[in-house]
Amino acid sequence: MKWVKLTKYCALSGDTPDAVYAKNRKRIWIEGIHYRKVEDGCIWINIEEVEKWVAQVPVQPQQRHVA
Repeated sequence: MKWVKLTKYCALSGDTPDAVYAKNRKRIWIEGIHYRKVEDGCIWINIEEVEKWVAQVPVQPQQRHVA
């Protein structure tokens, strides 16, 4: 399945709806590619495109704590 409703995406990914809304507001995700809001107001997430996005996001180096 390529598209899932927001609630299903959140259950699968661990993201919260607020995190998804923030990605949309900040234009991190592109409407029509990563997500789509349909006539009834439901938000659908394209899992395949989100996985591509995750794969290309730079990894932040871990900071080492010195005791």
